[in-house]
Amino acid sequence: ETLRKVVDAKPRFLLLHCAASSPAPRVFLGRSILARLQALACRAPMVWWFEYDTDHPDTLPIRAGSELGGLFVDGLGEGLFLDAPAAAEVVREAAFNVLQASRMRISKTEFISCPSCGRTLFDLQETSARIRSKTGHLPGVRIAIMGCIVNGPGEMADADFGYVGSAAGKVDLYVKKTCVRRGIPFADADQALIDLIKEHGKWEDP
Repeated sequence: ETLRKVVDAKPRFLLLHCAASSPAPRVFLGRSILARLQALACRAPMVWWFEYDTDHPDTLPIRAGSELGGLFVDGLGEGLFLDAPAAAEVVREAAFNVLQASRMRISKTEFISCPSCGRTLFDLQETSARIRSKTGHLPGVRIAIMGCIVNGPGEMADADFGYVGSAAGKVDLYVKKTCVRRGIPFADADQALIDLIKEHGKWEDP
């Protein structure tokens, strides 16, 4: 009856509030309500308002991603309102990360990286952080950072550019899944990647 009244009011959008203390699984709750609204022919955009009781900069995006990300990936919902007792920058970053990961809104560079293994030819964590610091301001660009050529090219998915360890102290660069530069000395590889991005018209000055 309540949902029927909501639909009859012809709202421009819906804001569904899910408290942190909700006794029901919130993803299930969201799916159920959307299914009932669709059965009533309601086409108003849904904005999810999810509360979280954590202010930890790592825990918040993990929890938000596991719930809101699942809804967005399935095409359920058009926006989010993330409510948490954390600093505004932490909440904003978590919200944008959820939107980016679920392909709802691309607002920064997307990075793809292998999990690292015994074949990795450089410090993957350090190298990834360094490349992120230099190229993290390019919305819509996908960059893969892979430790070796054994599985790297296949794991790059739909990356625009690839940075792949090919031998000790050497890096190969890819455009999509095509290797375009081989055996670049490790010390020169970051700049070579930036030059390659510029050549393809994807670079913007920070």
